[in-house]
Amino acid sequence: MPSAAEVPATSSTPATISSRALVGLCALVVVAATALRTWVAGAGWFYWDDLLLHGHAAAHRLPGAELLLSDHDGHLMPGGMALVWLAAHTAPLDFRLPLLQIAALHLLAGAALARMLWVLLRGRPVLLVPLVLALAIPLGLPAATWWSAAVNALPLTAAMAWAVASTIRLAETGHRRHAVGAVLATVVGLLFVEKAVLVPVVAAAVLLCWWWTVKGDHGDYKNNQHGDDDDETAADHRARHRGLALLWRSTRAMWAAQALVLAAWAAVFAVTVGRAGGGLVPSDSDGPGPGLWALVDNTYRLSVLPTLAGGPWQWERWHPGPPMADPPAMAVAAGALVCALVLAWSLTTRRHTGPAWALAALYPLASVLMVAVGRLGPDTAAEIVRTLRYHADSVVVLAAVLGLALAAPRRQGRRALAAARWERWAVAGLVVVVVSSSSYSLLTYRGVWAEQPSRDYLLPLVEALRERESSPSGEPMLETEVPPEVLLPVTAPANRLGAVLAGVPGLPPIGAWTGEPVVVDASGGLRPADVVPGRTIPQGPEADCGHRVSADGARIGLDGPLLYRDWVLRLNLLVDADGTVAVRLDEGEEATVPVTAGLGTVFVRVEGGGTGVTLTPSGGTADLCVGSGPVGVLVPR
Repeated sequence: MPSAAEVPATSSTPATISSRALVGLCALVVVAATALRTWVAGAGWFYWDDLLLHGHAAAHRLPGAELLLSDHDGHLMPGGMALVWLAAHTAPLDFRLPLLQIAALHLLAGAALARMLWVLLRGRPVLLVPLVLALAIPLGLPAATWWSAAVNALPLTAAMAWAVASTIRLAETGHRRHAVGAVLATVVGLLFVEKAVLVPVVAAAVLLCWWWTVKGDHGDYKNNQHGDDDDETAADHRARHRGLALLWRSTRAMWAAQALVLAAWAAVFAVTVGRAGGGLVPSDSDGPGPGLWALVDNTYRLSVLPTLAGGPWQWERWHPGPPMADPPAMAVAAGALVCALVLAWSLTTRRHTGPAWALAALYPLASVLMVAVGRLGPDTAAEIVRTLRYHADSVVVLAAVLGLALAAPRRQGRRALAAARWERWAVAGLVVVVVSSSSYSLLTYRGVWAEQPSRDYLLPLVEALRERESSPSGEPMLETEVPPEVLLPVTAPANRLGAVLAGVPGLPPIGAWTGEPVVVDASGGLRPADVVPGRTIPQGPEADCGHRVSADGARIGLDGPLLYRDWVLRLNLLVDADGTVAVRLDEGEEATVPVTAGLGTVFVRVEGGGTGVTLTPSGGTADLCVGSGPVGVLVPR
């Protein structure tokens, strides 16, 4: 952070603590907020996209371009993929490492916010007010506690805050290092989420608002001391244009570099992803998705506004969905009241703050438009914005605007002077109320977030599978889908055990065959199972063999047709020598099964349909006999 001595103070109120003590207080606020949100995140576990990303990363031995530049639901996030790969290969399905990543990213985001406010408020102690509020209100809570959202949102927050601070320092000093810092912040943000394209936009908007609010005291001309505060002479008008031209000259090289970065990123995005998020998810619904007005209403009335007073206090959850803000009318009214009080204070006591508040009011529309472009479809509900994760970066804009209001020159006049007398106590009271309200929302959110069906299902399953692997038989496990409350079928094939548990050590192989079939119950336990027939392999024509299959393979007709889906075949075999057998229905994929010489039974999972099954021996097996057996689904015995 720059020291308070680098730039002059903007207020006649003297600092009451040293710069070093203020840095310590900022660090204390950031660490406390990080500890609280890590505590909330620790109540959860791997959820939805966490499992998808974990399984995808575990399937790659090294973090190459195929992984880092892969398309995750329309997102390009090589930095996030790298963090996921590290967790998946260092401690598979161990939530402690993702929790450590969340904490580290939150510390970085908090430090960047503190730096931004330090720059805006010239190292004055009042910067603690927007810092505490920004880190306390629940607007950024869901995105900071869900791992797959945190690796997007927290780097974006850090990048945006850092770019704003560096851009303003560049305008103040002209030092090239600040231009480099702003450009690098955009680059880092784009490594984690495509929404970082807004980083230069926000930096430019805050820069203009900063220039507008501080020009009276720090621009090329003096405040007009006659008449109304807003009166402006022709000389003032000319000075403003000179100041704006100077601002452009001091920052234009950086804007050119930012444009080059965005152009390069757009080219990479077009080649690797080429679409907005969510476009490839199949839909069984008819009709349009929610209208734009429904998204705007849910964004402002039910999402952003209640959090300004520390709401929403209540959360709603539809498993397997994430928690959603469910504010009562009182929370919405409280948010509106806080918003009205802050605006009244700012417009009454400070000059030139109107455009800054307009920026804060309009910025959530950026998230609405991105959701409308990338996520709006017949299966998308307007409640998607009530998860708040799409609005986490709005905290940066709100903090910057409140910082600008506190840094703006004071108005003169009786009303302004009267307001100044109670301002300190009013601000302190507002902070106490909002932080207390936010703490209640944090506790209620933690209670809802702690409901994690994936943890309740997968952790017992992992233990059961490890016991199976250590048993004398150590039989493989047939591939199966996890319950819909863990991952919905639309995520297939990522919702299969082999993908979800990829990389977890000490488990038996999960694949297409086993000698001891089991099913997984709702609590993650293993129960012995058998095949309930949908169709049957009939008894063959040879009395002592059934169906004889030679080295060229043979098709065996079933006693009826099968629809296309996953089926389990119980194959009763007599094999001449150790080897393998390829098994395939008329339509679908082929499964290869190891067999041993002699009489035996193997259960095979195949995906497909038709009226017959084809078996082809290989790998040493040249001849086998196939007896009658069921084709169907596994059920507990």
